[in-house]
Amino acid sequence: MPRALSPRSLTALAAALLAGCSTIGEPPHDWLLLPTAAVVAVSNGYLTIPGLAAGIAAYAVLDPLAPNWNLQEARLGEERYRLVLRMKAVHSGGAGEAYQVFARRAEQLAGQPGFGAYEVLRWQQGIESNRPFAQRVAYGEIRLVRSLPPVAVKQP
Repeated sequence: MPRALSPRSLTALAAALLAGCSTIGEPPHDWLLLPTAAVVAVSNGYLTIPGLAAGIAAYAVLDPLAPNWNLQEARLGEERYRLVLRMKAVHSGGAGEAYQVFARRAEQLAGQPGFGAYEVLRWQQGIESNRPFAQRVAYGEIRLVRSLPPVAVKQP
């Protein structure tokens, strides 16, 4: 049965591993400020466990790296698609991006083999009053236009 490492052994192992990383080059020392500031904030009582938990919960709801729009598409036929866009409930911008997201996806669909363009059949946007937050929505329908086969050139 393997033996557990003592805290002293773990510290020595971590120091040896970190020493091996130092051959890459000296990192900038600005990154040292973040852990130091965190230790000072905790020791002076500025940062508490409930406050930290609230910050993590707020980040999980707001998630600034998540896309602003959720896109769902439904194929209505061989050449027709319906695209439904819903903006995330809590956002910090992106209210005017609906048509850009719609057009980008329509261009991707029109890039399929056999198609050369798309035609917008319907476009509608508005706000749905959901609880607890109202949500921007947009609906669009497109028809893919088939590309014409190349015309053969007559030889004289």
